Amino acid sequence: MSKKSFQDILLPKVSVIIVNYNGKHLLSKCLESLSTINYKNLEVILVDNNSTDESIEFVTKNYPSIILLKLNKNKGFAEPNNLGAKLAKGEYLLFLNNDTVVTENFIDEMIKVIDNDKKIAICQSLLLKPNGDVDSSGDFIDRMGIVYNSKKMTEQIKEISSARGASMMIRRKIFDKLGGFDEKFFFSFEDVDLGWRSWILGYKVVIVPNSIVYHSAGKTSSKLKSEAAFHGLKNQLAMKITNFEPRFALRSLLLFFFVYGSREIKIWFDYKIKGSTTMTSTSYENKIADNPSLKTVIKSIVWIFNNIGYLRSKHKHVNKNRILSTTSLQKIRIISNEKQ
Repeated sequence: MSKKSFQDILLPKVSVIIVNYNGKHLLSKCLESLSTINYKNLEVILVDNNSTDESIEFVTKNYPSIILLKLNKNKGFAEPNNLGAKLAKGEYLLFLNNDTVVTENFIDEMIKVIDNDKKIAICQSLLLKPNGDVDSSGDFIDRMGIVYNSKKMTEQIKEISSARGASMMIRRKIFDKLGGFDEKFFFSFEDVDLGWRSWILGYKVVIVPNSIVYHSAGKTSSKLKSEAAFHGLKNQLAMKITNFEPRFALRSLLLFFFVYGSREIKIWFDYKIKGSTTMTSTSYENKIADNPSLKTVIKSIVWIFNNIGYLRSKHKHVNKNRILSTTSLQKIRIISNEKQ
């Protein structure tokens, strides 16, 4: 990273935290783009999930100024980011995926927004695919507690339910106040949970369209897709329990099981009467979270029951400190069935 001027030092310090697992081929592009940005008052922390592809050697040789933390096993996404945050010295934390390529002003644009409004806790870059199509302009939560990713192009700074962890900036003080990412999540939806809990405390989450980051999510093996389906479903169920008030949580869970049960019954009748079905309960290829297999649902429910004590404790903590009710979040369309 290049040297800082006196003017650079006057800017808020940003700690960029990257979690890596066997991503040497991705890191080369990510770190090269990061080395050319205009914002200089930053540190880069790389947390490695026990890679075996010489990622550590590559970073040590080519980017000696990067702070390295090597873990003894793959700990997912939530815990490594929390560990990186503990090492960070910045006023702002910027969580960045290793499969991104950043633009030269992406931090400047985020700082302009978040530093000028103390009610903004989190902001997200506009994530584009390598071909220029929108990968994400923010996540939104519907009234059942189901999360969907907006792929609409936007030119305005606007409020979103949660920011994607591929390029997400948060105030360090608020990150600490929230207790960081929930490490029970391992990976998947931990960024949504963080954003949702920020709103509950009365802070805002926004998309910054002038902060552009290119995101090229790689192909995933069938084994990892199965794991992603499990973590995605159990984490969404967990969020319903912890982040809704009791009556909303119960309604959300009942609706989920009604919709899922109805789909499974239709599949059974289709096979019984027609011998085939247009629906599938086992395919992860298109919509992992929308079409979980029966095995994944059972595994997720077992996890919920095994961790019910923790979930009840978190629910109590979240609601004890709640500033905005679910009804209030619905009124300002942070929780809404309207596609945004």
